[in-house]
Amino acid sequence: MSGLKPHLPLDRECEQLLIQIADPHRSDPLPDFIPESDQLARLLAAAQNHGVLPAAIRNLSEILRRPNNSAPEADSLKLDAVRKTLEAARSTLVHQMGFQMMLSHHAQRVMKAFAEAEIRGAIVKGAAFAQRLYPEAALRTFTDVDILIHVADRHKVRDVMPALGFELFEFEDRIGKDYHEQKWLLSTQKEVMVEVHSNLVHSPKLRGNMSIVYDDVIAAGGGDGGNATALLFVAATHGAIGHQLDRLQHLVDVMQAVRGAAGSVDVDRLAEVCDRCGVKLAVAGALELAGKTFGETRCLELARLLLPSTFARLPAQLLSPQLVVRGQSVARGRDSWRRKLFRQALKVA
Repeated sequence: MSGLKPHLPLDRECEQLLIQIADPHRSDPLPDFIPESDQLARLLAAAQNHGVLPAAIRNLSEILRRPNNSAPEADSLKLDAVRKTLEAARSTLVHQMGFQMMLSHHAQRVMKAFAEAEIRGAIVKGAAFAQRLYPEAALRTFTDVDILIHVADRHKVRDVMPALGFELFEFEDRIGKDYHEQKWLLSTQKEVMVEVHSNLVHSPKLRGNMSIVYDDVIAAGGGDGGNATALLFVAATHGAIGHQLDRLQHLVDVMQAVRGAAGSVDVDRLAEVCDRCGVKLAVAGALELAGKTFGETRCLELARLLLPSTFARLPAQLLSPQLVVRGQSVARGRDSWRRKLFRQALKVA
């Protein structure tokens, strides 16, 4: 995501449309509205930055196929411009899908080598969500591979990864600090990155009050890191703790898990692991924001089961659907104080 420039602001109508077309499995009808080509280009740039471009293209194409948008009296010049803009976005997506296939190949190489070295681990986040939470894997984009390993095995990683052709990348400001994260770049193709985590809470400041290790994710899934409850647990904490929910993709991941895309969620087990890890506010906040943004009542109900107290959920009110939509735009700075306050609330929750 660091390579994408913030998109230009959307008008109010396109902000709402972005939310509607971001849902890969929506039940409500889409509006009969296609923006002018300049706003459409901004809308698609926003969808790419938010990680929802596949669903956006599919849903916009559905709107475009409707009879009222293809009738002879329709503005043919506008429709031609819209089709060209959509075609350019499809081309971008084709390249992204090819890159993801390559990432998946390297993910399997690494997991095979980890198993041979007796490194306990599981693929988490993007690649796992694509396979388990979406009706088609191509509907969920990701730009790297994330693997969560047992903390006791992390010393073995430095022997395995170089043998596979990867070299360790280290940030200068992290030297001497333990972020429980190693970033490995493929020597022959530096854009291929595998992130190896031993704790999904990277910041040493946050880890004073919360922690998510391999055993926690396995426990959330009842012994299976690919279980629906484990997927929801990782999706919600990743979005809330790692990114302060600044992308629609985080909310769609959460919503898809709650909808039962990978099976039913065990609420009691989820609550138990959230308590143990100190992340109940983070998970409830992600659920509540997903519910409000997409009108998914099951997310709201689950948030209130986890945190029945309205007062306890109050910090989550700092984040709104509009704030998320602006989260990848040049206007995101106006909301930074809200995200900072939410992050502070997570520390003391």
